[in-house]
Amino acid sequence: MSTTRANDDEFIPSLEKGLAVIELFSSDNPEWTLTQISRELQLTPGSTRRILRTLELLGYAVSNEGRFRLTARVLNLGFAYLASQPFASAARPLLRELATRLSSSCIIAVLDGRDVVYIARETYVKFDHHFVHVGARFPAYATAPGKVLLAALPPEELDARLKELKLEAFTPNTVPSLEALREQLTLTRERGWAINDQEIFLGQRSISIPLTISGTQSAAILAATSVSQMPLDGLVSEFLPALRSTAEEIEKVASVLL
Repeated sequence: MSTTRANDDEFIPSLEKGLAVIELFSSDNPEWTLTQISRELQLTPGSTRRILRTLELLGYAVSNEGRFRLTARVLNLGFAYLASQPFASAARPLLRELATRLSSSCIIAVLDGRDVVYIARETYVKFDHHFVHVGARFPAYATAPGKVLLAALPPEELDARLKELKLEAFTPNTVPSLEALREQLTLTRERGWAINDQEIFLGQRSISIPLTISGTQSAAILAATSVSQMPLDGLVSEFLPALRSTAEEIEKVASVLL
């Protein structure tokens, strides 16, 4: 626990531990034993047992032969956040119109730690090569909206997010190093947009620009398509103007709601 947290009388350490346990589960590690959780989070077995029992009683976890798994009820926590972003819901008609106009998939994303989370999505009916649902998250460094949002961070905060970051190569096109990533972020900051050319999914490319919500670049909008439908230069010549126009409309909506 940090010194700031330890000196805050209103900070609840048990809640911190409970949330840490929930965040430990992932698609790569959907099940954990009590011993594994205790070791991974450096918690005492007794503390771990109480947390897991509480999650079970509240319906957030189930156990089977000593292995724990989260339940679908945990989704309520994520949807509660999405529901608290009224501009995302209000922007859906604009996203749908843009998706139809560009025959693409159009998404609004926000930055969460080192990941981007998709909070709104509309897709042209004939474009669904890589289905990405609302609430999906991806490493920011390998996505167009992630690079837009990372590029908008103050230097100190960006350094903290990138510290000891290990880059995973999802495809041969994924940015290969932190040095290369920083170069891309500098370019993104200068031109105001970022392109993802098959860095997460082979066969898909996208372009993204920032959304200024409540005076800060706290979200990004992107349009994604397939490599067979759109060449790289087409993302800039055809998608970028439409993306900017829709972004302006969404920002107007947000200014009224927030």
